[in-house]
Amino acid sequence: MMCLDDSRSRNLYDSDHDSVSSGEEIPVWVRGEQRWVSGVTEDTTCQEVVQVLLHDEERRGRPLSYSQQYQITERWRGVEQPLDDVSKILDIWNAWGTAQTEVKISLRRVKQDFQRPASRRTRCRSDSSTWSDRSAFKTIHPKRLQSLQNEKQPSSTEELLKLVLAQGEVIRRQLKKLRHSEHQIGYLEDKTHRARVRKHGSNYLLETYLKGLSEAVDPEQDTLIADKNSDSGVVTEGDSEQSNKQTRTAGTPSERFSPCSQDTNKDAKDEDSSSTVSEVTLKEQADLLEKINKLNRRLLKEEEALVKLEENFKKYQKRDEEKREKKENDDEVGETLSKLRTDMIKSSCEMQHNEIVLEETMEKLTDRRSFLENLHKELVDEDREHEMLQTLLFSKMQQMEIEKRRSKSQCFYQTKELLDTLV
Repeated sequence: MMCLDDSRSRNLYDSDHDSVSSGEEIPVWVRGEQRWVSGVTEDTTCQEVVQVLLHDEERRGRPLSYSQQYQITERWRGVEQPLDDVSKILDIWNAWGTAQTEVKISLRRVKQDFQRPASRRTRCRSDSSTWSDRSAFKTIHPKRLQSLQNEKQPSSTEELLKLVLAQGEVIRRQLKKLRHSEHQIGYLEDKTHRARVRKHGSNYLLETYLKGLSEAVDPEQDTLIADKNSDSGVVTEGDSEQSNKQTRTAGTPSERFSPCSQDTNKDAKDEDSSSTVSEVTLKEQADLLEKINKLNRRLLKEEEALVKLEENFKKYQKRDEEKREKKENDDEVGETLSKLRTDMIKSSCEMQHNEIVLEETMEKLTDRRSFLENLHKELVDEDREHEMLQTLLFSKMQQMEIEKRRSKSQCFYQTKELLDTLV
């Protein structure tokens, strides 16, 4: 069951909020407002989404026309195109992948003069179905625009939009075709390379390179060793097997250089027809063949030395790489150790500084304690003196009171005596 949410939390389509089926959510823009259609499955079509949105508008009190007058469109980077009613909207949405944030799916009214392009479902299918549906789109070339401009006919925005969409679809198909052809070319190149390696060995590229190098170094003898089976040890890709067989079973000079001997025999016959061949020329040719044989043997030795040199070079290269990696690891370990040492030195310096500060604070605390003890003693002494003074004052006050009483009593007796005498 499909439902429509305003903020991914409130259902607007079905009154039974607890019976929402499992599915994905797709954002759809309606009248400039984003709605979230939930419960979308793989079988959900664009027409069903249109019906859900129209039903939601009716519930909101804004009824629209029939569903056939509305369609779902997708907009990407300023280009908007309608989607087919029968196309699966979830496949279209998932086909965008990471670019979903740039795509805007919205509900639009169908215009009468606007013709929809072919179904968008072809993009979501496999490559085979995409290639089979290639004829569904008709290419509109730029010449069509030129003819329209020359005739000065008013072109509407819908026609321009159709042209842009069709051209974009053609470009996408051409790019896909190019990628497919590039994959095929790479596959064929890899296949031919493997076949050559199986047929001629893994060093056929080196052999062809060495053959070209020997021909460039000794161009004067190209006419004598330009035959196919000259057995110089370096052959082309097609003749590498024959060269390997001949190097394994090295025969006589006349057998190894049979093409050259045939040429010399033909030349000798031609010369016999005109004049007899002298023994000197025959000896010179034999000497030349022996020199070529020696040169071929030397080239074979040099090629074997080059192969060994290449193997040694690969071994040394591997060793250098291992040493380099080991050195890099040692450097990293050394850097980490140096960092740890610097951190330990810093921490030891901080600990020493903290110890000095602690000693100073302890000395200050001891001084303060001694000062406080002295103050306490002075206060105790002052309290004692104060108590002694109070006791002295109290005793003196008592003595003075006693003396006053005595003086009063004496005065009383004296006055009494005077009165007695007067009486």
